[in-house]
Amino acid sequence: MTNMTSKAHGRYDKKQLKKLHYRWIWHSQIGWNYERMQGLGYLTTMLPVLKDSYGDNPELMDKALRVHSQFFNTQPSMGDIIVGMNIALEEEFDGEDVIDTAAAIKTSLMGPFAGIGDTVFGMIAGTILGSIAVTFSLDGNYFGLALLVAWSLLNLFVIRPIFFDLGYKQGTALVTTLSHQLNAFTDAASVLGVTVIGAMIASMVNVNFGGIRNGVKLMKEVEVNGAKKMVPDYFLNLQTDLFDKLMPKAGGVMMVALCYWLLGRKNMNSNKLIFGVILFCLLAAALGNYTVVELLV
Repeated sequence: MTNMTSKAHGRYDKKQLKKLHYRWIWHSQIGWNYERMQGLGYLTTMLPVLKDSYGDNPELMDKALRVHSQFFNTQPSMGDIIVGMNIALEEEFDGEDVIDTAAAIKTSLMGPFAGIGDTVFGMIAGTILGSIAVTFSLDGNYFGLALLVAWSLLNLFVIRPIFFDLGYKQGTALVTTLSHQLNAFTDAASVLGVTVIGAMIASMVNVNFGGIRNGVKLMKEVEVNGAKKMVPDYFLNLQTDLFDKLMPKAGGVMMVALCYWLLGRKNMNSNKLIFGVILFCLLAAALGNYTVVELLV
């Protein structure tokens, strides 16, 4: 770094750092657009720091404003680490190269951190806590709602400040020292998430192939008063006589597998799939009271 000058670390006290962190929490999505996404939100967060560093140098201030408003997109909770790193960098060094270094940190970390954050906070935590909340809500219990609110508050006021402090205090060393731990945690959480999804399928997705008259009716030919006629011999219920003996929740598994497969097809999206499932359920309910097959024995 040829144009970076070291200076005393500690320009901001805890109260000021807290304000800077909350600027990112509240402003990370401000002015979101498809050209720069979180770029303007990041610039708004860093603006007080940039004024302190380059307020007396219009040329560097102009460059800093342009660089820090460039494209940026990551998972907001993981973005706390990047913001903390760059605040520490701007606080400790002066010079034109600091701006380029901060931009390099943003560019190199936003992708990997987005992958980790989306997996942990979006998919895994959302799936696990959401499934628990739905289970309680189906029973009319408000604990599910309270659980989601508690998780949001925990993430906002506990987890995210910890991430910000990690980025501010450890800087880029955090990426190497915690990389293996983050990967192990992500793998373990992924396994837990899949397990919870499996339990949700078994407990919440109910596809029943049985019914009063729905199934396979076995017929036999008998002679009554010298005339031959077909009479029911045995009614085979597809659910109780077949699927329950092989795999009790087979219907739910097959339905989820079909939906998962359809989501990977071209021109298919979640909205189309939801309406398709609703239509299928209506048709299945309307046809559920009729015999499917009659067999002659």
